[in-house]
Amino acid sequence: MPSLKSDLVRRVDRLPKPIRTGDALIPLFEAISNSIHSVQTRFKSQVAKRGHIEITVSKAKGRRPLTILVVDNGIGLDKANFEAFSTTDTDHKIEIGGKGVGRLLWLDCFQSIHVESVYQAGAKMRRRSFDFSLRREEQITNYEDKLAEVGAIESGMRLIFNGLRDNGYAEKFPSRLGFVFRHVTSHFLPTFIGKKSPTIVVNCEGDIRTYPGEIDTYIHRRTDVPKLTSDDFGELRLVLMECDKIASADLQGKHFVHFIAHDRTVKSQAIDGKLGLRFFGDDGDRVFHACIFGRYLDRNVNQERTAFTFEDSVIDRIVNEVCMPQISQFLAEPLSRQRSEQGDIVQKIVDSYPSVAFGPVPELQTYVPLGELKDDAIFGHLSQQRYRRDERQAEKIRSVLSRLKAGKIDGARFQAAIAEASKAIEETEQRSLAEYVVRRKVVLDFLELLIRKVRSDTSDSSYQREDVLHSFICPMQINGTAEGPLEVVPASHDLWVVDERLTFAQYFSSDVSFDEMSKAYQSDERPDLLIFDRVHGLRESEGASKVLLVEFKRPGRSQYADAENPQFQVQRYVKKLLSQSERDVRGRPVRLSANTVFYCFIVADCLGRLDEWTDAWARTADGRGRIFHPQGAFKGSIELIEWDALIKDARDRNQAFFERAGIPGTSIFSTS
Repeated sequence: MPSLKSDLVRRVDRLPKPIRTGDALIPLFEAISNSIHSVQTRFKSQVAKRGHIEITVSKAKGRRPLTILVVDNGIGLDKANFEAFSTTDTDHKIEIGGKGVGRLLWLDCFQSIHVESVYQAGAKMRRRSFDFSLRREEQITNYEDKLAEVGAIESGMRLIFNGLRDNGYAEKFPSRLGFVFRHVTSHFLPTFIGKKSPTIVVNCEGDIRTYPGEIDTYIHRRTDVPKLTSDDFGELRLVLMECDKIASADLQGKHFVHFIAHDRTVKSQAIDGKLGLRFFGDDGDRVFHACIFGRYLDRNVNQERTAFTFEDSVIDRIVNEVCMPQISQFLAEPLSRQRSEQGDIVQKIVDSYPSVAFGPVPELQTYVPLGELKDDAIFGHLSQQRYRRDERQAEKIRSVLSRLKAGKIDGARFQAAIAEASKAIEETEQRSLAEYVVRRKVVLDFLELLIRKVRSDTSDSSYQREDVLHSFICPMQINGTAEGPLEVVPASHDLWVVDERLTFAQYFSSDVSFDEMSKAYQSDERPDLLIFDRVHGLRESEGASKVLLVEFKRPGRSQYADAENPQFQVQRYVKKLLSQSERDVRGRPVRLSANTVFYCFIVADCLGRLDEWTDAWARTADGRGRIFHPQGAFKGSIELIEWDALIKDARDRNQAFFERAGIPGTSIFSTS
């Protein structure tokens, strides 16, 4: 009866094509694996001592194709092996993981293949040789099988591969042959770390490495866990290794778990994110590698041994459930160091942002991925957890209020409900308040440092830059880079340092025109001129009955021109505001009534002519400041505050909060 015909060419064309360098080396690795099995079969327990394989890789030069030579002293291509070689999808090596497709991968990869083998047939040694090529028929040509030459007593195999096919292999095969060593190390790592590896010499254009001895230079510490029982994955074996960082030099990551099927690496799973370790060790030159073996993996690998047949989620489960407990124990010391470093970062974050300090540092770290050391990422994880907790607290409050609203609650239950709601609110608000108090502490410490730097070196404007000072004393931002008209945008500020009434006031004016302000922002001139020697106006609402004006003089300044009398400067600007001819920083007319009260502050060191101009002013209650009440010019006052007094008064006002929050009195910028 007729039978089905096999189209070998189409079968090979449908094989997966390489998308990475490691994939392009699989046909070579198939040849090496065959040699390993062959010498293991011949020498059995003596394979490590007597087995020998040599691989020589020559790079293409000019028009000469790449040539690879694989030679071993295994059993050779005897009758049984040749029959298996001539049959696709054979189960000849099924027990050791053979899928019968290795030769098909050779045909897919190489332009020409020549096979020579010496094998034992009874008492004689015979030599079999042929060419192997991709054709619809007669793939084996130039076939010879004859008695071996006199003196040929060593069996073995000799494979010669020439040229790479232009189907992905030519493009993906490593152009730098040194990469071959790294991939050989990774792919055959399970064989090398066992006791059944023959001597394998790899020669890449004169650069020679000998395995498994070469692998010892990479492994500094090793632990073998022979039996790990899992309900879903059966019995697994795990080998954990601390290696030199060169072991990961050609891999996309540092730390790996290699999934092994039939003594071959099928999947190398990076676990950098799970460990959170960079290079570790005393010299910062170590990486972690592990190999995991088991019948479950052997049964679930594809024919080409390039992928498993189960989903990637299974890989993650095996890593998390089976490997990570053992890995954590093996890497206890570097992980402990990393955990300590992470704890220090968490502590610094909660010191600055108490709102995320919803527990002790060890508890907070449980919400941060193992090994995460980036400040902003850690803060993000803690903020997310805080949000979830606050939502739970808010739900408690809503539940209590709903019960109160429902009515029919006696006195005792009413008091209990109020206490429950108050407690939920208190736990949330205390954290937010503590964060605000910390911010005030930082502002005062930094502003004090800033003033000291400005006074000590007037030639250095780096401490007077607009981008630094604006965050404290100039609550506006100018957008001069976007398309369209220039904009002035309100920004957060810390003018509570001057007066608590300024805390929630919004910036609305300056005695420098909007055009001048815009030009200054876009020029190379010192932008701190926008802050010093200018009057800045704030108000709590449109058409406010109270307006607050602030003028800053550079700390340490003592020289003033006749026209720079701050009293007259403030009075001139108040007059312009009351005339309703002035426009605010957004270009809109300023509308103030004649009954508007102006609270004006001049922040400066009382030196030189400024001291003379204000000498006749009344002294403030503490005797350190000076205050002037204009007669008829406008309603309100002008108060002179010295920079040092400004900082001290602000500290005194907030000291109780600092003490309550447990914040030390020393500056956070102190070097002692």
